[in-house]
Amino acid sequence: MKKILIVYFDTIISNDNLYVRSLYEELRRQGCLVDCSIDSFWDTSKTYDIVHFQFPEVIFKWRTPAEKNLRQLRNRIDELKRQHTKLIYTRHNSAPHYSHAAKTELYRIIETNCDAIIHLGEYSLQEYNTLYPQNKIEHFVVPHHIYDLCDYTLFSQKVAREKLHLPLDKFIILTFGSYRKESEREFIAAAFRQLPMSDKFLLAPGFYNDCFVNRRTPLQNFLHYHSLKSKYHPNPNESRLQHKKIDNAELSYYFSASDIVLIQRQEILNSGNIPMAFLFHKVAAGPSLGNLNALLTQTGNPVFNPRDNESVVNAIIQARQFTKSGLGEKNFEFAQQNMGTAHIAHKTIICYNNLLKI
Repeated sequence: MKKILIVYFDTIISNDNLYVRSLYEELRRQGCLVDCSIDSFWDTSKTYDIVHFQFPEVIFKWRTPAEKNLRQLRNRIDELKRQHTKLIYTRHNSAPHYSHAAKTELYRIIETNCDAIIHLGEYSLQEYNTLYPQNKIEHFVVPHHIYDLCDYTLFSQKVAREKLHLPLDKFIILTFGSYRKESEREFIAAAFRQLPMSDKFLLAPGFYNDCFVNRRTPLQNFLHYHSLKSKYHPNPNESRLQHKKIDNAELSYYFSASDIVLIQRQEILNSGNIPMAFLFHKVAAGPSLGNLNALLTQTGNPVFNPRDNESVVNAIIQARQFTKSGLGEKNFEFAQQNMGTAHIAHKTIICYNNLLKI
């Protein structure tokens, strides 16, 4: 049996995205001889038939690489190629979330040196071919799997809201994950203000998260955070805006408590929040961007122009209507049939086998 290495952490932390871990565990259950490790990637005494990259930043454990680190990566890739190791990359993002020359180069190194790329949708494949028309490599399209094999529980709205101390009589719009720039806060806040609903409630646990990125000093972070709180001065009867990292143990309550899930991105290729919304029987509204547009359109969920507040407002109104008509249940059924982890792991194994034939 062929040996495969997924370049990712071999242990997880409480708020880690379980995408890689759940896929890795299912690959093993299906008989794949696969390791999950960052250190093993750099260990020249270990050999693998396939090395599978996920997020490029993980190669350096989320630390910004120096030029010498990038040089080491190029050398390691060259060494693996001399050993006839096949390199494959799952393209989660078009670019790093926070712009940095070294991280941009890191992405370019991975994207241009792999033998194959797994895209989570057709848009990603087309975008890649536009960016690198000279690269003649193998491409596979495999959807983002849902988190059905993780220990998430669908609670009743009442139980979840009582656990989180949220109002029972509000229409709760969940935006999950960190807001990565001020423009995301501005367009969501503006659309929410314009939303003609007397019972609206915005639940945004990551609203202020980008105040605490490492680009600033602790004092600058503190001052930036408080200036933003003064700017948005949230009404506690209409919103809960936080800077909270949600543990996996808490995640189920946030999705169960919500009525709909709203994707707050203005630039995006993929979002794990859509599969998560589907897993929790929710309607999702998202921008008409990247791979999201096709998935949301295919399943009948609302899409919006993220530069147009009225478009966002209309998508939220539509999402509320679709919730009443049972679209959340249809989303769950679709996800079970097409995006289950066992199904996606099987398709990933097919990608591995095809790659080894090249």
